[in-house]
Amino acid sequence: MTDLEQRLRRDLKDFTERVGPDSIRPLRVPAVRRRSRAVRWLAPVAAVAAVIGVITGVSVVGPPGGKQPPAGRQPVPVIAQPTGPMPRYYVTAFQTFGAGNREPATLAVVRDSATGAALATVRVPTMTDSQGGTGGLSISAAGDDRTFLIAQQPDPQIFGAYLLRVAADGRSAELSKLPVSLPGHLNVVDQALSPDGRRLALAVQDCGSVSCRYTGLRVITLATGAVSSWTTTANGFPLNASWVGNGQLAFEWQSGARTAPQGQQTGYRLLSLGGTGAARHDLLAARAIGSPAPEPTQYVPAALVTAGRSIVVTSTVQNIPDGDGRDTVVAKIVELSARTGQLLRVLHTATVRNVGGGANGAGQLDQECNVLSLAPSGVHVLVACFNFGRVDGSRFTPLPGFPGSSSSGISGQQAGAW
Repeated sequence: MTDLEQRLRRDLKDFTERVGPDSIRPLRVPAVRRRSRAVRWLAPVAAVAAVIGVITGVSVVGPPGGKQPPAGRQPVPVIAQPTGPMPRYYVTAFQTFGAGNREPATLAVVRDSATGAALATVRVPTMTDSQGGTGGLSISAAGDDRTFLIAQQPDPQIFGAYLLRVAADGRSAELSKLPVSLPGHLNVVDQALSPDGRRLALAVQDCGSVSCRYTGLRVITLATGAVSSWTTTANGFPLNASWVGNGQLAFEWQSGARTAPQGQQTGYRLLSLGGTGAARHDLLAARAIGSPAPEPTQYVPAALVTAGRSIVVTSTVQNIPDGDGRDTVVAKIVELSARTGQLLRVLHTATVRNVGGGANGAGQLDQECNVLSLAPSGVHVLVACFNFGRVDGSRFTPLPGFPGSSSSGISGQQAGAW
C-alpha cells in the first residue's frame, strides 16, 4: 500500500468516526409548487470533495443498535429490484402515408428487441370516423412475447381491436379481429391485454359536459365474451389502465370535480379483480398506490406497476426557465415505491434545451415522455421520452419504430409494446 493510499484510508476513517447518524439529513423530493408554469426542482446535494476525493460503495442504512430515526426523517425504503430476460420482440403500430395515398395506412411492425431490425410487417385495417378522420391507435402485449392487441379509436364511440400473433421466429404474424361490442352510451378511453392473453380490460366512461354519469373498468374474457365490471357514479374517470399480473389492474383515477371528496382524489390505484361474472363492483374500492405528480401542464403521465406490486415505473418532467421565454425541459424515467410514492431510482434522463414556451413548445414536450410497456420481469422498459427506445436497468438504447413526420409518418405516435 502506498503512502497516499494509507493517508486516504486514515482520513476516511477519521471522517466517518466524526459523523453520527443523527447528523445526516436524508434526501427528499421537495413538494411541487403549483403555479401556471410550475417548475419541478431537484434539491441540490452538497459535495464533500474537499475532504474525500472519491468514495465508492458507501451506503447509509440507518442508526446502529436498531434505533429508529428521528420523526420526520424516515429513510427511503429499499426494495428488491426485479430481474429477468429482455423480450425477444417488440411491436410498434403506426399510421403512415404511402406514395400517392390520400388516406393513411395502419401498419404493425415486429422488430428484434436487441437490434431493432424489422422482422415482419402486417397491414391493419384503418378505422375512420364519420368525417374520414383517423387516430387513437394503441397497443399492449401479453406476457408470452408473441401476442399483441392493437386497438383503434378514431372517435370516442368507435372502437375496434385486433389480436396480432407473432411466429416463434418473429418473421411472420397473423392478425384477427376481436368481436368486442359495447353499449352505445359508453366511450373507451384505454385498453390493455392481460399477461395470459385471455382477458381484455377496457376503461370506459359516459360523461357529459359537466360530470360523468357512469365510468369504470370492464374486463372481457375473450374466449366466452363474459364481462365483469367495476364502476362508480363519482364525477371522474379511469385512465392509463395496465395489468399487474393476471389478477390486478392499475389505473389512474382522474377526478372531474374541482374539490373531490376524500377517497376520490386524482392518483393511481390498484384494483384486485377477484372472481369473474356479470356483477358490478365498486371501482373506487381499489387501494391508492404511489403516484407520479402532474406535469407542469397538469398532464398525468402513464405509470406501470411491476408484477411484484412494489414498484411503479413512470416519468417526470421539469421546465427550467432559461430567460427570454425559453425553457430547458428535463424529463426522467423513474421508479417509485408503490407503497409510499417515494423516489427509488432514476433510470433515464433526457434533456431538451432552449425550448419556446406555450402549448406548442415546452407545454407539448411535457406530455412526450412516457413509459409504454414493461417486460414481464419488470427490469426492461419500452419508453418514448423525446426518443423511442428501451431502458435496461439504467441504460437507454435508442430503437427504430416510427416513421418521421418529415417523411411519411404522423407526428406524436407512441404505440409500442413488448
